[in-house]
Amino acid sequence: MFGTTENVVFNQLYAALLAYILLKTLYEEGSQHHFIKNVSFISFTHQFIEAQLSVEWEFVIQTFMKHYQDLYRRIIHKNG
Repeated sequence: MFGTTENVVFNQLYAALLAYILLKTLYEEGSQHHFIKNVSFISFTHQFIEAQLSVEWEFVIQTFMKHYQDLYRRIIHKNG
């Protein structure tokens, strides 16, 4: 998704915004739990990208996704 046309640039910005919103939402959800080790958003993002999140963080994310699935009755495919 590289290029310099106006549409490509807007698509890249849109994808980055969606990724930020998803990561920030997951971070805020996890930060509300007392059993989660307090880490910065930057550290959380780095660990998320490198798949090095603690078991507690992974549990919170799985719970969040399960609630989303139940709320919107959507099937979330397991990729990766």
